[in-house]
Amino acid sequence: MEKSARNYQQIMYTVRRLLVVEYPKYRTHLKALDEDSKLLRFGYRVSDEVIDRLCNDIEADTLHHILFCIENAQLEIVAVGHIATKGGMELAFSVFSEYRGQGMGNKLIKRCIQYCRTHGMLKGCMVCLSSNAIIKHLCIKNNIKIQTEYGETLADITLDHPDFTTYVGEATDSNLAIFDYITKRALPL
Repeated sequence: MEKSARNYQQIMYTVRRLLVVEYPKYRTHLKALDEDSKLLRFGYRVSDEVIDRLCNDIEADTLHHILFCIENAQLEIVAVGHIATKGGMELAFSVFSEYRGQGMGNKLIKRCIQYCRTHGMLKGCMVCLSSNAIIKHLCIKNNIKIQTEYGETLADITLDHPDFTTYVGEATDSNLAIFDYITKRALPL
């Protein structure tokens, strides 16, 4: 019974692009990650000061940083996909530990890949710890080649050119996310 409830819960999450005015919520999300989740996200232990510097850079240069998120029922950001585009496309993901295993990471990767394809960003990378079995599994699941050397895994991202269905998917997902955003805020539980 718990497995079917978990599958139902997966369907209820919507991935949406964070508005630029909401970028400070990314800082809050990163600081709220537990130590193990920060290690998985950054590849090393980070302090709040490091997160502040990163987020200051992101907030000062929003043209080169695209953030997608998943919110819980209380409208707290529990998972984020980050696309950095300065000097080439690079992806990074974080999911609160209590929300793992619900398909959020996979949804975020798929949405980030879709966005990159429709915006002509077809080559990029992602760096993670070689011990990060979750992200390595998600890379393989989403046809991203990975190579492990010296304790780090480098994901070499080469995406297909977009086709008609990619554009339709992008439009559909964007509009569903807008609808979800509005209804969650207009019709509080």
